[in-house]
Amino acid sequence: MMKPTTKAALVSALIFPGLGHLVLKRPLRGCLFVVPALLAIGFLLRTTLELANNLVDEINSGKLALDPIDIIARIHASGVDSPATNAASLAILLCWVGSVADAYWLGRRGQA
Repeated sequence: MMKPTTKAALVSALIFPGLGHLVLKRPLRGCLFVVPALLAIGFLLRTTLELANNLVDEINSGKLALDPIDIIARIHASGVDSPATNAASLAILLCWVGSVADAYWLGRRGQA
């Protein structure tokens, strides 16, 4: 049988950050990782979908040729690689790594 510590770390690592804390019966602490990760993912999805919609509109109107090189150039020119999107990506990474480490640490300290 798998130890709760290992199970919690794996759940946080493989499913979603903070969910391993539910295994340890620490849902409020898990929310410290789940909520920022969800907000960052939502921001990145919204940004990506807005850009995709703009690209489709430009292709359909004839402003943008259906050429991969032109499309890539337009994506880079859109500013999608901005400090905000980089910060959101970093927040997801920190939540993911932090939740795995915290779940493991909590389990090892017997605070579960």
